[in-house]
Amino acid sequence: MGKSSLDHLDSEEIINAIKDGKRKKIKQYPQHVCRASEIGHDCERYLVLSITRWGDKKPHGAETEFMFEGGRVVEDLAIKDFEDAGFKVFRPEPDKAIMAAKPTITGHVDIRVDFGNSKVYTGEIKGLNMYDWNSLNCIEDFFNSKKVWIRKYPAQLMTYLHIKKEEEGFFYLKSVPRFQPKLIWIELDHAYMDSILKKTERIEKHVADGTLPLPINDASVCQYCGFLHICLPEIKQKELEFIDDPDFETKLIRRDEIASLKKEYDLLDKEIKNYCKDKDRLMVGDFLITGSEVSRKGYVVADTTYWKTKISRLMGGKENK
Repeated sequence: MGKSSLDHLDSEEIINAIKDGKRKKIKQYPQHVCRASEIGHDCERYLVLSITRWGDKKPHGAETEFMFEGGRVVEDLAIKDFEDAGFKVFRPEPDKAIMAAKPTITGHVDIRVDFGNSKVYTGEIKGLNMYDWNSLNCIEDFFNSKKVWIRKYPAQLMTYLHIKKEEEGFFYLKSVPRFQPKLIWIELDHAYMDSILKKTERIEKHVADGTLPLPINDASVCQYCGFLHICLPEIKQKELEFIDDPDFETKLIRRDEIASLKKEYDLLDKEIKNYCKDKDRLMVGDFLITGSEVSRKGYVVADTTYWKTKISRLMGGKENK
């Protein structure tokens, strides 16, 4: 077989050049007040540092920038969905200060829609992988998510509802890569919103006083934090035992690499089993699927204790260059 005319083009070099181009687009801007998109964050120290030391925050990598760009594409697709359905869509301009009174929270509403009843509703658009898209069906699912960024979503939408004096709004979720739609109505929880406003007041006081809240003790949150390099020395001094075991580290790295494959398997397995429920014999291509109803006896488990281990890779590991 003869040599390809493209042999002189190095695919890896091209991809690296594309990633370098994306890195050049990553900018950090001064932040002076709390943002609606972040105020639901679990760590108040993070929120204070975002204002007082925004220039020290480690920027996200090229791969995250690709996802952010994809999210903007999903937002455009979502707006088109509503317009194609004949609903009246309002695309709000960015609000420089959507809360004029103290405490101040800035933000940008994604969309406002009149569904035909002459009432305009505020919405937030999110593009999600299939696992998260399937798992989110009510407000409690957002709060109970293991992912710190998903737990922030309710505070963002409710902040907008509070500001606009509206009692309900919606999340419009698009699955990636299938781009299927899901709409979840959300009622303004006044008690929760009050806790967000009090939290904002605490952030503002720390900023004014030049103080910092105590760090949280949750590696699942810290692993994604752009200020980890600021808090980590303090955490190391107080809490961590360091182990030099290359073989064990290799196992942890491999575990991290295949985690996404397990999630994909679990999602597909759940979808397939839901489809096959109450069907006792199926033939699909080369696959024979049989099923039957099984009775399971109930039992009581005695009280016991167990050791719970949580493993988090700080900063999500090294970025692929």
